[in-house]
Amino acid sequence: MKAQTSILAAITCISSLVACNSNDGQKQQEDSTKTNPATSATVEKPAPGDKLIGKWVQPIPGQEPDKQGIQLNSDGTATSINMHTLIYEKWELKGDTLIMWNHTTGVKAAGPGIDTTIVKQVTDSTLILLGNGGMELSYTREK
Repeated sequence: MKAQTSILAAITCISSLVACNSNDGQKQQEDSTKTNPATSATVEKPAPGDKLIGKWVQPIPGQEPDKQGIQLNSDGTATSINMHTLIYEKWELKGDTLIMWNHTTGVKAAGPGIDTTIVKQVTDSTLILLGNGGMELSYTREK
């Protein structure tokens, strides 16, 4: 009987120590996440889609030097540039996939649509998208 009592006491003691240590570890982790405002500053990383914000244009085939394209706004809205039958409404970037919601008007097959392209390259001045069937679309940033 004494042996069982001793084993139970040992298990209870070990359980208490483990519980105390795990609480201390949690407390230390919480303390380590606090920052000292006098010595640290919060640095926000730009969102991946931030480089896409702006006006992107390309020559209108057969009507150069006229240009067409899209304006991607920081609030997720989008606007068509010199495309009167294709009206962009909003956009979203998921990974490297650019999704643009639109609707067509003034054509036989008028209605809503979604353009889904892959962002192949984006710099301060160039945007290259891969469209359906691997068609490459090149845009330049307009100020």
